[in-house]
Amino acid sequence: MRAGFDHERLPLSEAVERIVAAARFPEDSAWFSGHFPGNPIVPGVALIALVTEAVVEREWVAGRSLAITGVRRVRFRLPVRPGDEVTLEATPIPGAKEPAFAFTVSLAGEPACNGVLTARIIPAKKP
Repeated sequence: MRAGFDHERLPLSEAVERIVAAARFPEDSAWFSGHFPGNPIVPGVALIALVTEAVVEREWVAGRSLAITGVRRVRFRLPVRPGDEVTLEATPIPGAKEPAFAFTVSLAGEPACNGVLTARIIPAKKP
C-alpha cells in the first residue's frame, strides 16, 4: 500500500494493452471517516485514486513516468461500501496527443465508476 491510500491492493494483470487491477477497502479505512456516518461509502476521489495509482505504476514498469493532468467524463453509478472488492480496467486511448486512458471501476461485474484519465509524459532527467 502506498502512503496516502487506505486500501488493500491486489495484483495487476500482466496485460500490456490494458491495465487490470483489484482493490478492497477495509471497514476501518480512513476513507469512511465522515463519509457518511451510519451509511459509509467510498468517496469518488478514492476510486479515481485507485485508477491513477494503477496507471502510473503500470507506465513506470513500462519505462515511462506520467503526471496525471485530469479526469473527465466521470460518472459514478454504484456506491462502493466497506469490504467491497472492486476491479478496475484502464485502456490507453490511441491517437491522443498526450496519454489518456478510458477506465471503468466495477463492483460485482457492474460499473461503479467510469471516465477518462489524462496525463503527460515526464521527460527523463539527463545524468
